[in-house]
Amino acid sequence: MNIFKDKNLVHAYLSGYLCALLALPIHSQMAQSAQQRMQAVQSHLSRYAIIRGSKNDEMNLDSQMKAFGVPAVSIAAIRNGKIDWARAYGVSSTEGAALSIETLFGAASISKPVTALGVLKLVEEGKIDLDANANHYLKRWKIPDNEFTAKQKVTVRELLNHTSGIGTHNGEIYDPGSPIPTLLQLLEGEKPARTPPVRVESIPGAKFAYSNGGYLVLSLLIEDVTGQPFAAYMKQSVLDPIAMKHSTFDAPLSPEWAACAATAYGSDGKWSITPSKFVEPNLAAGGLWSTPTDLARLLLEVQREYDGKSHKVLHQQTIRMMVSLDKAISSPRRYGLGFEVGGSPENPYIRHEGSAFFQDDMVEYLNGNGIVVMTSGGGGGELADEVIRSAGTVYDFPDFKPIEHSVVEVPVSTLRGYVGTYAYIKVALEGDHLTAEIPSGSPAARLYPESPTQFFKLDGPQELSFLLDSQQNVTGLEFITPIGHHHLDKSPEP
Repeated sequence: MNIFKDKNLVHAYLSGYLCALLALPIHSQMAQSAQQRMQAVQSHLSRYAIIRGSKNDEMNLDSQMKAFGVPAVSIAAIRNGKIDWARAYGVSSTEGAALSIETLFGAASISKPVTALGVLKLVEEGKIDLDANANHYLKRWKIPDNEFTAKQKVTVRELLNHTSGIGTHNGEIYDPGSPIPTLLQLLEGEKPARTPPVRVESIPGAKFAYSNGGYLVLSLLIEDVTGQPFAAYMKQSVLDPIAMKHSTFDAPLSPEWAACAATAYGSDGKWSITPSKFVEPNLAAGGLWSTPTDLARLLLEVQREYDGKSHKVLHQQTIRMMVSLDKAISSPRRYGLGFEVGGSPENPYIRHEGSAFFQDDMVEYLNGNGIVVMTSGGGGGELADEVIRSAGTVYDFPDFKPIEHSVVEVPVSTLRGYVGTYAYIKVALEGDHLTAEIPSGSPAARLYPESPTQFFKLDGPQELSFLLDSQQNVTGLEFITPIGHHHLDKSPEP
């Protein structure tokens, strides 16, 4: 019998099929519309690890914003080389109006790959050489020579890929109601700067060491080569060509920009800094204000230039160099020239995070799928990671899906032997399970046993593997992270 010749049977067949389809969780099927994909991402946040065979917690964005104390979140998703959807959640401040997708957030270190585009523009124009001594282009200040630069000078390439040997320090936020250090004061560590001077602390080109100071030097290089203020050059050469209309490196923000920006919050989600009082003077390393939609436009332009389909900022050869790993440097951190790079040769991705009260993250596979998450602080870094892992399931990001672990039963008598302090990690027993403070003094996280000696936690990639001697006494542990294994001895009991 051909059911498609009978209208009633056809109706019954289609109704049954649709009911069966709708019965499936939306995040487990191919969401058919941008609205469905948005709903799937925001409704099924996921921790880094999940337990195989168990009913894992279903977390939604609203509940996790409250749990992490995050007043504002803004997201833009990328699918098949286009912005799939964008949405803002929460309020611009705890006393303020509702958020919009045009609300600006501090981009923090996401500023670095944006700056790198501006530097590479000068390379394409023949104004600088990536492998030349950076001091050749600096007029108002020079990288001081010392024992580390005796044979090898710092190059522009090394400033971009964090191998310059320049020491790092955290960014500092200044209130424009008080003196803000100039670029030269920051470089020399002179008051009112609250950071040490920029100096080379290891042999240039020898190893990877993430460096805000290196990007501070790049901001001076841009100004000295172009004769323009850094913010003006970046607007002209990068932001405007990509149509990033809601982005600026201006510092401090003008009243017009500040009225469109979110308030930054501390780790407790309560202590705050309003946009008009928030200045990161190291503009190249962390001074950008932007929106997820604008940053999605930037990622899409990088992808199009990578494919040779656009050259609004750079040409294909340059952009491919930018997002290629420097294989000469051995490091668990995989960086190109401004972007962290990862994935497989067949499906590479670019990524950068930002953390300066604002907690942000963005990732794009160069096949045209990605996501940008910006938060106003609190526990926004963990929240952004959960959003990206949810998107990893919906948009099939192979490197950003929850990791499944098995759990075994371990007797409490065995667990009790693991209790103690291991350098900067404190392990405790709570009822029938272990917890760990990583580092000591931070909130304790529950540990789950994958074997009698190997434990993991749900909210990150760190694992603990306890070490035993021949008498089965606990002597230490291996602290396992994506950037290496660290042997930590167990401290003697008092």
